[in-house]
Amino acid sequence: MGTARRFRVSLNVGVRTRFLSLLFVGVTFPLALAALPVACATAGSGGGATSGEGGDDGPTVEGGEDSVGEGGGGGEGGEGGSSGTTAAKACADNANEYCQQLSTCSNFLFQVEYGDQLTCEAAITPGCMDALAAPGTGWTGDRLEACITARGKLTCEDFFYLKPYPNVCTPTGKIGNAACRYDAQCGSGYCRIPSGMMCGTCVGRGATGALCQSADDCDGNLMCSGMGTCAAPSGVNGSCSMTTPCNNGLQCLNGQCIVAGGVDAGCGDAGGACDYNLGAYCAGNACAAVAVDTPGGSCGGSPPNACPSSSQCQQMFCVAPVADMGSCEGGLACAPPDTCNAGTCSLFTASQCK
Repeated sequence: MGTARRFRVSLNVGVRTRFLSLLFVGVTFPLALAALPVACATAGSGGGATSGEGGDDGPTVEGGEDSVGEGGGGGEGGEGGSSGTTAAKACADNANEYCQQLSTCSNFLFQVEYGDQLTCEAAITPGCMDALAAPGTGWTGDRLEACITARGKLTCEDFFYLKPYPNVCTPTGKIGNAACRYDAQCGSGYCRIPSGMMCGTCVGRGATGALCQSADDCDGNLMCSGMGTCAAPSGVNGSCSMTTPCNNGLQCLNGQCIVAGGVDAGCGDAGGACDYNLGAYCAGNACAAVAVDTPGGSCGGSPPNACPSSSQCQQMFCVAPVADMGSCEGGLACAPPDTCNAGTCSLFTASQCK
C-alpha cells in the first residue's frame, strides 16, 4: 500500500520512516517510522544510493498509507464483489500475524515501534479497517487473508525488502487520476503522497529513466538512483554508482552492492555495513547492538540509544507519544496509528482525501 515507508519506525537515532513500512499505512509505520540512519558503509561508496533505504517491513495494514507491498507494481486488480471474510476478522488476523512476524524478524524494530503484541495490534488495526473501507479500494477481507498467507511465507529479508510484493498483496482499485490515501484505491496501484502530506494522487509508477524521489515511484523492481531516476538495480556483489542503484535491502560500499550485517558482522575498516533494521550500528570494525532504553530514559548519544514504543527522543530523553485526541503542538509525536492533524492527535482517514 503506500510508501512512507512507509514504515514509521520512530527509531529516534536517525530513524527511518516505514518501515516498516505497513500494510495499509503503517505509515507510518509510524511505523512507519522515522528516517533510517545512514549505515557505516558510506565510505568510498562512490555516491551510489543505498537501496535498502528504510526497507519496508512487508505488507501490513496499518494507518496512513497502505504499505502492503508498497513496492509492487499494478497488481492484479480489485476482485470486486462481497467478501466472505469480514474486514474486522481480516484486520484482526493481519495485525496478529504481522506483529508476530515483525517481532521474529527484528525484535529491535518491534520494541522501538510498539513494545508488545497488544500495542502493536492496536496500532495497526484502525488503519487496516480504514483501508478496507476506503473509496474505490481493491481490498476485500478475503484478499487480505490471502495476502497474510503469502506474507507469512516470506523470508525475513523479503519481509523487509522484497519489491515488488506478491500480486495478491498489491490489489488495484477504481480511482483514476484523483485524490487517494492508499495504493489499493488506485487503478494504477499507486498513490503518490508528497512528503509531509496525508493525501496523494493516483498515478502510474515510473519506467526506466522516469523521475523519482524514492523506490516507490518506480515500477517493478526498479530502484531510484542517486540521480533521481528509476533504474534497474544491481544484485549482491554487483557494481553501483550514482546512476546504478543496488537492489532493495543492499548497500553500496566502495562501488559494490553488499548485504548489511547484524550484530558482530564486520564493518568499517573490516569492510562491510551494518543493518539498522536489525538493531546494529558500526563501532570500529564490527557491528554492535543499538540499545533500546526505557520510557523516560536517555536516547541518542554514542553509542546510540533508541527509544521504545514510539517514544520520541527530545533533548536526549525519551518522551512518550501523545495519546488519541491529545495535543501534538510543538512537534510532539502521536501514538500510532494517529498523526498530528491541526495540533491534535487523531486517525486520518481516506474519506478526508478529496
